[in-house]
Amino acid sequence: MSEEITILKRLEEDSVEYTKDKNIRFFKIRKKDYLNIAKYLKEHGFQRLLTLSAVDWIKDDSFEIFFILHTMNKNVYIKVSTCIPRRKNAKIESLSGLWANAALHEREVWEMFGIIFEGNKMLKPLFLENWIGPPPFRKDFDWRKYVKRNFNITVPEFKRDDGK
Repeated sequence: MSEEITILKRLEEDSVEYTKDKNIRFFKIRKKDYLNIAKYLKEHGFQRLLTLSAVDWIKDDSFEIFFILHTMNKNVYIKVSTCIPRRKNAKIESLSGLWANAALHEREVWEMFGIIFEGNKMLKPLFLENWIGPPPFRKDFDWRKYVKRNFNITVPEFKRDDGK
């Protein structure tokens, strides 16, 4: 069995859900395994963190946190995701100790979603220096109310052509 297959087989076994499409692997994992799986992947050749972000699944009352890695010598991409409860001070471990560029990605997610990355020392405003509202990428953020309250501007409602 090749080293790559052995590495990915272990991840499959530790995953809640696994899918594959050509050279891309998708692993859904438990929150408690997030940092350990990231360390395991880094130790086994996945040196390149491409991105780290979040999705607000408001109907499921959760945030999905994910990162995408690549290994150039094997040309394999891996997306690892986990879900955390959707609350005001949602938290997860930082990957900035493994990949330096994770700090900036986490900083953006913190600012836009309000998710705290424990261990990231860069969590300060990046785009929204004087922002006084809730995190704007949360699905319950009402930008019309925000604009009305902070700038006294009423934004008109628009009807789509399909009537919705």
